[in-house]
Amino acid sequence: MRWTLEVGCVSITLNGPALWVWPFAQAWSRWSGEASDYELRLEQDRGLPEPRAFLFTTLPRFNDGRCVLEAPGFAGEIVPEEKRACLRAHPASSIGDLAYFIRTVFAIWAFDQGAVLFHAAGVIHRGKAWAFFGPSGSGKTTIVRLSEGKEILSDDLLLLRRKAKGWEAWATPFSLYRSERLSTPLHVLMRLVKAQGDYVEPLRPSVALGELIASSPVVNADPSRLPALLARWEQILTSVPVCSLCFRKSNAFWEVIDAAFG
Repeated sequence: MRWTLEVGCVSITLNGPALWVWPFAQAWSRWSGEASDYELRLEQDRGLPEPRAFLFTTLPRFNDGRCVLEAPGFAGEIVPEEKRACLRAHPASSIGDLAYFIRTVFAIWAFDQGAVLFHAAGVIHRGKAWAFFGPSGSGKTTIVRLSEGKEILSDDLLLLRRKAKGWEAWATPFSLYRSERLSTPLHVLMRLVKAQGDYVEPLRPSVALGELIASSPVVNADPSRLPALLARWEQILTSVPVCSLCFRKSNAFWEVIDAAFG
């Protein structure tokens, strides 16, 4: 079975057993696209041992831009310059294992197409996207829960892509939320900090760049792409402000945001 995932004009065609491809075609139907010249093959291989752990516990290894994901039960290769990727996996592999490989392929291909997959929650406020980022546990899910009544682009991963005027934030299928809109202009980047009060603080450019690179999954593990990743974020910061948002478990932080940004 073949099905194409497309987010923000970045597309990848999945090719594999219907048992593995159909769940994505169904669950991610909002991101269905036309056939892509980038193919991701999913192959069942009973010659591999049964998985002992989920694939997401395995870190990607890079060599000259290519990526390998290998663990008991899995053998994955990503070759962006040839527009191909392949995951051989034991039939007992879970859909979550396959989704992790797809996300890894997408992160690399999106970056090579001028975009960046961003570990952040996206909330639409006053018609624009506010991206809240930070390491796991910093409060992305909490921010989403406290933003009741607002449209949520994602609670975990956004795609940032340059448009004619500025940057846009795109909802991705790698989230528990399904917003009405798939994209909206990116307005502000906010580094989350749990605190006893609600206030906005400036973030030094050097600190901001380090935090943003740390929030760029997969690509930040590839030494050959790091210089371009740094340049990508420097480009984004020329038109999108970044700051720290210190907040409590209360939706009062939106009043602070409005006071700071109007």
